[in-house]
Amino acid sequence: MYKSMILTSNSTEFLRWAEEKERNIPQNINELLVEIHDINNVKTTEIAKIKETIQAYNCCIYASNIELRSNSNLLRFVESIGMKTYDCNNIDSSRISTITPRETSKVSYIPYTNKALNWHTDGYYDERSIFSWLLHCVSSASEGGENYLLDHELVLREYILRNDDINILMDDGALIIPESKDTSRPEISTYIFSFSNVYKKLHMRFSMRKDNIASNTRASDAITRLKKIIVSHCAQYSLTYKLSKNQGILTNNILHGRNSFKDDKVNRKLLRIRSYERL
Repeated sequence: MYKSMILTSNSTEFLRWAEEKERNIPQNINELLVEIHDINNVKTTEIAKIKETIQAYNCCIYASNIELRSNSNLLRFVESIGMKTYDCNNIDSSRISTITPRETSKVSYIPYTNKALNWHTDGYYDERSIFSWLLHCVSSASEGGENYLLDHELVLREYILRNDDINILMDDGALIIPESKDTSRPEISTYIFSFSNVYKKLHMRFSMRKDNIASNTRASDAITRLKKIIVSHCAQYSLTYKLSKNQGILTNNILHGRNSFKDDKVNRKLLRIRSYERL
């Protein structure tokens, strides 16, 4: 999907793309799965297969036979896929974040708890756009913790087919992110869908959490329709997967979420990398 496409439900170009997108919708999670022998030394053919899968679905799940030996090996792996510059979040202040329940003052930040995470894209609240991310599983939860995934291109497709006018959600003031007192981040106004990036590819900023977003009066009805489409019409396209040890997810920042979970003796632990490059 590219910037110059006419985004209306009666556009021949859009309908042709929509039909092709529907034909290529993955029917099960295995279509996203790529086996790699050793994540510490990924083969050129394995990298090519991962890139091919992301190109088709904006997402790939990989499974390594050998355990990750170091964070530097993980960085080398994602750089071979296309990540070059990274978001350093406020909690870890590093290129790799450890996502696991924490008993600290930051515990209210939901990714670092065992609570469910509703549909969202990463960094929707940041001024600089996150175009891709990785989650690598070090240890899985004893119960729950499944990730659910939804290609944002399918969301746009469903919205246009049912509502036609997408322009209101592409306005730079469509989405309002309230200021954060915890991080001193000011209020941000931004788009939900946009092609205005160096890649001229679709980028999405969104969260289903009511406390995290607001909208201007003009966009509020459109956002309500968008939420209904994500929950209802797009449900058939969402995929759910529980990562096991040595497995991971790479995406072009598609919509995703997480089920709540319980830990036994070992806490669920994922490594996360977020990048300013599209894969």
